[in-house]
Order: sequence, then C-alpha cells, then structure tokens
Amino acid sequence: MDERLVNASNALSAVEEYLDILTQKPIEELTATLPPIDKAKVQVGLAYSINALLYVLLKAQGVSSKDIRTTQIKQELDRVKGYIQKIKYSEEMAKGRKARIDAEAAGRFINHALSSDQVYTDAVEARANDEKEAPKAEAAKKESKKQKAVPAKSKPAKRARK
Repeated sequence: MDERLVNASNALSAVEEYLDILTQKPIEELTATLPPIDKAKVQVGLAYSINALLYVLLKAQGVSSKDIRTTQIKQELDRVKGYIQKIKYSEEMAKGRKARIDAEAAGRFINHALSSDQVYTDAVEARANDEKEAPKAEAAKKESKKQKAVPAKSKPAKRARK
C-alpha cells in the first residue's frame, strides 16, 4: 500500500509541474506559435486532464460512481475522447493527402521545366499540329479517291442554231 501511495504522490507532483507551466501564461500565448492541429491537441489534452483530475478528486473523496457529478464528468471525458479521435482522423487524412501525387500538376510542371528547351518546344508543337491535321488530311485523301472513282458526266453538245 505504501508503494502505491508513493507512486500516486509522484504522479501528482509531475502533474503539478505541468500545470504550473500552463498557469504561468495564458493558453493563447502558449499556443500562439503552434499550428492549428497542435493547438487542438493542447486544448483537448487540457480538457481531458482537468476532467480526469476532477474525477480522481471525487473518487478520492469517496463520492459514488453513481453520483451525478461523476456521471457528468464521465460524459465530459467521453466527449473529449471523441475530439481526440477526430484529431487522430484528421492527422491520418493529412498524411494520406501528402502521399498522393497529382499527375496533371506533375505533367504541367515537367512540361514547363522542359519548355525552356526550344527544340523540345518545337517538336511538341509540330506533333500537336500533325495530330490535328492528320484527320483532316485523311478525310481529304478519301474524298479525292471517291471523286476519281466516279466518272464525270459529260454534257451533251449544244446544237448550233440556224
């Protein structure tokens, strides 16, 4: 039993040290330089810590777990756990987004980088023109073959008037 009390006392001392750091300055000042996800982590961590400490205090005072105060604290802890899950989900989604490559953007980037080479640019333009003109040329070729295949009708000779 003595060992458990010593461990509890040490844990409470560590909590006091952390709370002293947090009470020295306003929370806005402490989190001013943090990115939004880290600010959310700090705020959720504080909410969870405060509620957990209140729950421990009530239990140490012998308050029943069926008491309205403890049930409200448990509900609040569950709500904060939900926010913790949302933060974890957001982090996972952010990691997933970073791993994906936008192929169109990569293509534009490469073309732009290579477009400084005039030979490459001219070749790309020539190819694009050939691709645009190829269907038209093919259609014109087919049309001329059709016209050659069909004999032209001769017009009857005009009679001379007397």
